[in-house]
Amino acid sequence: MINFFRKIRKKLADDNKLFKYGRYAIGEIILVVIGILIALSINNWNEDQKDRKAENEALINLKLEFDENQIKLDQLIEKRKTQEKQCRSYLNLITDDTIPIVQKIAANSPNTNIAVWGGINTVLNSLVNSGGIDRIQNDSLKVLLTNWPTLVDRFKHVEERFVESVKNLEEYENSIIPRAIVKEGNYSSAWPGNYYPISMANKLAPIRKDLIEDIKYYNLIANITQDIYIYLINAIPLRDDYKRISQLIIEELNNRGIQKMEN
Repeated sequence: MINFFRKIRKKLADDNKLFKYGRYAIGEIILVVIGILIALSINNWNEDQKDRKAENEALINLKLEFDENQIKLDQLIEKRKTQEKQCRSYLNLITDDTIPIVQKIAANSPNTNIAVWGGINTVLNSLVNSGGIDRIQNDSLKVLLTNWPTLVDRFKHVEERFVESVKNLEEYENSIIPRAIVKEGNYSSAWPGNYYPISMANKLAPIRKDLIEDIKYYNLIANITQDIYIYLINAIPLRDDYKRISQLIIEELNNRGIQKMEN
């Protein structure tokens, strides 16, 4: 292409000998500028293609990572809902003066399983730390992803608070229950923490009665109930953001014809 322009420029210069050399020099400059612009355009196009390819790969990997985390979070949310219901019912039971103590002693304590979420954000953290997140063109998606690590850290602090409350309850229960009984085996779910053998139920009834009537025990159960409630307040919006991010990723990939994905 440059040779073509050069031939045209040379012919024009030959037609007017007075300005031949001036036109020739100007023509050379123009050709050089055109060549540079074409080279820059090609280079920019290549770089843009590389960025789009890297962005597409990042979006696919993010989708897979977010899907795995969302499944775990959904499972924990359902577990926490059950735990909160159990804790509230149990707290209402043991604090109700109209209910006989025998019924309170026989009641099962709530499940206080402390399984944690453990969300993994390897792909996202890599994008944020490397600046690769700037390649993402969808502004809404970019904002959500940029803010995501902060939301996750906040949620993990809520998780830690719940775990600490459960441990406080377990430590208190262990301080009340005789160690010799704990070691005898054949455990029953009738005692908070699954600690005592069925054959020891009658002997442990007075101990359990003292525990149930203890204001500290009330407070420990109440703290766990409150922490589960706070957990859900933070977990449900987090799950909703997961769905928003996932949907935006799907739309981006489908619009580009990269691959057909579904939620």
